[in-house]
Amino acid sequence: MARLEGLVALVTGAGSGIGEGVLRRFVREGARVVAMGRDAERLRKATEPLGAAVVAMPGDVTDPADCRGAVELALGHFGKLDVLVPNAGVHDQNAALSGMSVEELEAAYAEVFTVNVKGALLIVHAALPALIEARGSIIFTGSISSVVPGFGGALYVPSKHAVVGLAKQLAFELAGRVRVNTVAPGYVSTNLTAPQALGGGAVLPDPEQVARRLPTGFAPGPDDVAGVYALLASQVDGSAITGSVFSVDSGQQLWGPPHGTPDPNTPDRTDTA
Repeated sequence: MARLEGLVALVTGAGSGIGEGVLRRFVREGARVVAMGRDAERLRKATEPLGAAVVAMPGDVTDPADCRGAVELALGHFGKLDVLVPNAGVHDQNAALSGMSVEELEAAYAEVFTVNVKGALLIVHAALPALIEARGSIIFTGSISSVVPGFGGALYVPSKHAVVGLAKQLAFELAGRVRVNTVAPGYVSTNLTAPQALGGGAVLPDPEQVARRLPTGFAPGPDDVAGVYALLASQVDGSAITGSVFSVDSGQQLWGPPHGTPDPNTPDRTDTA
């Protein structure tokens, strides 16, 4: 496959999870990629096997200087930037508003919205001139929580709704210059962790348990959803697509979330980290 041949992409949150899966798929389909992530060691492990097609950029999407640096690296190393994947994000452990103290609420809100929303805004803002020049595309990582409630908590769900709102507004603003779309995954088997304000730690259940609760009968990994990103990045296959939200949720919306108070032990997580 080489439908991304000649394209240059920047992927955030590329050291693990969906970001790492997108990184691998883009390289496999011919793209060259700047891989950005906060954990330098994870990023090294993710990028080294991919050779000269990838350059690593340790950095934080909540830092405007790091965002500018990632774009400058793409332009300096590869000469242009065609595709941006704002993927970095954190979950809220399905935290219910009634279960948080006001102190926890303030701290967790700052962490979740700063990464999931402000981080997306900052990396897009830094990349826009290059993307407009290339007549490129932006592919946001949303979530099943971008379109329905019950698969996250009182912070994650609105933050991911905001991502879709941002994507649609940008598709409107940039019409004819940059295509903008959103991928909305459901459960994806990764090592996603919760924000420190809510205790940190792993938030994903065992994939085998999840598989029994999904209509498709298997728990997808990052490589199982990365192909949708490649479709949207393609200047041929994705050329007529903008302003759209692609649900890749293993049919979770068919069966819906558990009723009542969100339970952090249920398989209702989306990886965006």
